[in-house]
Amino acid sequence: MEETAFYSRSLDVVARAALRDFDILVFVQQFPKTTCINSRVPPARCNIPRNDEWTIHGIWPTKSGTNGPNSCRRDLPFRPAELRTIRRQLEAKWIDVIRTNPETFWRHEWERHGTCGVDLADLNTQLKYFSKALDWSNRYNIDRYLRVGRITTGRAYPSADIVRAINTGVGQQTRITCVTQANKQYLHEVRICFDKSLRLISCQGHFNSPTNCVPWRQVEYPRR
Repeated sequence: MEETAFYSRSLDVVARAALRDFDILVFVQQFPKTTCINSRVPPARCNIPRNDEWTIHGIWPTKSGTNGPNSCRRDLPFRPAELRTIRRQLEAKWIDVIRTNPETFWRHEWERHGTCGVDLADLNTQLKYFSKALDWSNRYNIDRYLRVGRITTGRAYPSADIVRAINTGVGQQTRITCVTQANKQYLHEVRICFDKSLRLISCQGHFNSPTNCVPWRQVEYPRR
C-alpha cells in the first residue's frame, strides 16, 4: 500500500510539473490608448500617459502554440508589500488603464503568469518578476522604435511598416497584435520572446503568425 501511495504521489508531482511546462517567456507591452478603446470604457475614465508612452502588460511563460500555462501556483499569492522598493517605478510603467489602483492588475499578472515562471532562478520571487519587466521595458522602448521608423500617433499605416519598425528596433521577430472597433483596427500590443535563460530570441515558430493585424487594412496608431 505504501509503495502504491508513493507511486501515486510521484505521478501527481509529474503531472503538475507537466501542466507548468513552457518553452519561452513572452514580454508583453501595450499601448494604453488602444487598451482603453478595446475596453469600451469612456476615454475620460481611462488612465493614459500624457506622452503616449507604451506600458507593461506582463511576462508570460508560454508553451509554443498555446496561451498557457496559467495560474500554476495557488500557494504563491500576490503580496504587494514585496514590491515596495520598486512601487514608484511600477506605478509609472505598469499602469492599470481601466482602474485607478494598479494592484488588481499586478495581482492578476503575478498569479496567472508570474507563478508559472518561478522554477527559473531569475523569476522565482515577485520582486524579481516585476523588476525584470521594468528592466525589459527600459531596454525595449517601443515608442522609440516606432518614431525611428517614422510611425507617429494620430495616423494610420500599413501593418508591414509597423512590423518592420518594431522588429528592426528589437533586433528579432516579435508578435504584434491589433484590435478592431467600428471597422478600424488599432495597434495594441508588442510581444517579445526570450528563452529560459532570458536571452532574446525570435518569436517565429512560437505563434501561428507574426501578427493578427489584417494586412490589407491600415493600422491606426491613435493619439491620446
